[in-house]
Amino acid sequence: MSASSVPSVMPGATLISERLPNALGWLAVSNGRLDVIRGGFDAGNGLVASFGIDRAIYVNGNLVTSTSVYIPDVSQITASQAVALAAATNTLNLVQNGVGNTFNPISLSSGIAATVIQNTLNNQAISSLTTLNVSVNSLNAFRLQNMVDALQTAQLQSLGH
Repeated sequence: MSASSVPSVMPGATLISERLPNALGWLAVSNGRLDVIRGGFDAGNGLVASFGIDRAIYVNGNLVTSTSVYIPDVSQITASQAVALAAATNTLNLVQNGVGNTFNPISLSSGIAATVIQNTLNNQAISSLTTLNVSVNSLNAFRLQNMVDALQTAQLQSLGH
């Protein structure tokens, strides 16, 4: 499965997605500097961690917009997956239902993922769902650790008898 960031819009609804500018003028830290200061995890010994984000907005049971990103192996993230993840997490989604809605994106902080839903109609059922899918294939590691513990316990008990 590959990473994708696929916004879609239902006819009759408005979706505005834009990357917010960095209003503070901050500069990105170099990769070399980040390697020295940041924490993280070592996905060695066959450990695989996957991560996905699904965001969807429904109006009266109809899907108005959705964004989906999936990284099947975080330790092996590709450039296109990183771009899709950055786009999903630095995007403003604006959904306007009805007429007369106004919104100023400057009112939000830059560099955040935001969903703004505006509605001027009565009796509307509006749902906004965000699902994080995170998994780690650590079951085998736990089984191996339990086996090692059992063997050590058996060896220690055999010495006492």
